[in-house]
Amino acid sequence: RKLLAHFLSPTALRRSTLCAVLPPGRAQLPIVGDTFRLLSPKTMGSYQIASREKWGPVWKTSLLFKQAVFVTGSKLLDEAFREEVRKKTSAFFPPHHKKMFGPNSLLVQSGPFHAQLRRTIQQSLTPQAVSEYEQLIVAEVDAFLASCKSRDGAFALVPELRALMVKVALRVLFGQAASEEQVAKLVEDVTTWSKGLLSAPLTFIPWSTAARAMRARACVAAMLGEWIARCRNGAAGQRSLLARLVNSVDEETGEALSDDAIVDNVFTLIFAGSDTTASSIASAFLQLSLSPELQQQLRDLCRDSGHEEQAAAIEAFMGEVLRAGPPAPFSMRMVDGEPLRIGDFDVPSGWLVAYGFAGTLGGDAQEYPRPETFDVQRFRSKDAAKQWAFGGGPRMCPGRFLATAEMRTLMQKVLGPGGFRWRLEDGQDLSQQYTPGYFPVGGLRIKLLKE
Repeated sequence: RKLLAHFLSPTALRRSTLCAVLPPGRAQLPIVGDTFRLLSPKTMGSYQIASREKWGPVWKTSLLFKQAVFVTGSKLLDEAFREEVRKKTSAFFPPHHKKMFGPNSLLVQSGPFHAQLRRTIQQSLTPQAVSEYEQLIVAEVDAFLASCKSRDGAFALVPELRALMVKVALRVLFGQAASEEQVAKLVEDVTTWSKGLLSAPLTFIPWSTAARAMRARACVAAMLGEWIARCRNGAAGQRSLLARLVNSVDEETGEALSDDAIVDNVFTLIFAGSDTTASSIASAFLQLSLSPELQQQLRDLCRDSGHEEQAAAIEAFMGEVLRAGPPAPFSMRMVDGEPLRIGDFDVPSGWLVAYGFAGTLGGDAQEYPRPETFDVQRFRSKDAAKQWAFGGGPRMCPGRFLATAEMRTLMQKVLGPGGFRWRLEDGQDLSQQYTPGYFPVGGLRIKLLKE
């Protein structure tokens, strides 16, 4: 036992770095390494593909002042997540983001508490649960289409999509019980809060973006506290996402979520389920704008085919959209104990391991033949390639079924008989950057065409 304790001690684990088989690689800059290239809105995805071409699917670097190993490739990601299940790792987030999301957020928690949170929250986001939210999604999408059709001139689609997906998330969260005024106030506060995620952590300056974000968070949290109390007292509808979160009990421990845990994870779900979904839909509009033949094929299918065939085709199209421009291009963990073994290489204790989803989806030609080509059939077959846009392993996105339903509903409505046609405004910048989702720089300005 003493011998085992010695080899698992922090000192011994640090020494084990000397014996680790490290991958090739070299940081571009001393100390900060490749941090700027990875976190730059312009190069967050392209950095991964370029580094993969230079060093292979696994390489070492420095990120956020820590030594790191970057992993790409579908098979290697599978290996990495199997290792993560067996060995001790923790979420790695800057303190500012931990404060913004809250200490009980799935994003920032690790270990047994993370597993318990995930089991409990996932009950409210199963395919069956999501099917009960679909009428709420349809109502907001119909209102969005009506708003678009009422416009005479060109308008930027990206901010409209962002606002729509926040509204959808809040409507699913509260159900029909929340008034339009309450939802509008929540949209305003959530939008202010989300801006703080990309701001400098200057919460001590009252007029800073970060300080305004935290005040907006407090307003939302106060309203959520009132609604949680109503749900616990049975005074609110029991079919909303919030009511399900209140009433869910972990099957292993028998414990329910605390009020603070619900509040923190509502912020997590709203951000993860609105910005990333809006990003994917914006990418879909851009792809359809640049591929009129594909757009017409999907319109014909939405007009002439049954619901299941429509849904399958739209989901396959959106799967390729997600592959070509994943809204969450990477994630990171801290290795806290025994080194991870990934392929022929080790990730030592105290190092970061970065999972490169963009580098995999855009660079793994074995799993995704001709990855530079947009292939709408890529995800149609039963043995389709793995979709990493929702992450993987013990931290795979719990809201993936809800996001899929939202994207499918909107695209079916837009391309169906009651939808609309559009054209891109000339002279705009159609390149995409991560802000934090993957959006066209020019806002994707469109003008609706008269039928």
